[in-house]
Amino acid sequence: MEKRNFYILVSAILIGMSVFWLSLYAFILLDIDPFYHIKTTFGGEDTKILTIKGNVNRELQLSVADLKSDNYEQIVDRTFHFVNAIGSEFDEVYSGASLWSILEEENILNNDASSFLFIGGDGYWAETSLSLTLAENNTEQIIIAYEKDGDPIYYDGPLRSIVDHELIPDKANTHYAIKYLKTIIIQ
Repeated sequence: MEKRNFYILVSAILIGMSVFWLSLYAFILLDIDPFYHIKTTFGGEDTKILTIKGNVNRELQLSVADLKSDNYEQIVDRTFHFVNAIGSEFDEVYSGASLWSILEEENILNNDASSFLFIGGDGYWAETSLSLTLAENNTEQIIIAYEKDGDPIYYDGPLRSIVDHELIPDKANTHYAIKYLKTIIIQ
């Protein structure tokens, strides 16, 4: 009986160590913050949760309060059309700040910057980058949303990237509606 208990103890320790190291690897490699949901839920609107980095002259960190400020173009209760990967279509109403107005107001883009990529706090990212020209020419159709149907985005939030299907009619635009939005990479 004692020998069997020893084997169970050794197995439990090995499994625990494996889970620990694999989790640490995922957190570091994918830049996943294990406390992201705690910070965003209990940190308040002043907690810096969105980072814009990459081909920029300085890294920018924003909070929900920053995004709601009058510094950026506010898109309020706009209906966005979505098509998912299997072809289902639906409409949802979001409010948020125009991505282009943020980039323009903060003047952080380098001259050779040409595209952007959304990355969520859960490690998910959009399938491909989108052109900055698309954001510049369609300021009301690419937003960083903080409200859905007039309420703060609690589930899947507090921020979410939204790209209207009209801008990319040949693709499923739900791939660009990134939940738990954490990072925007400028390329």
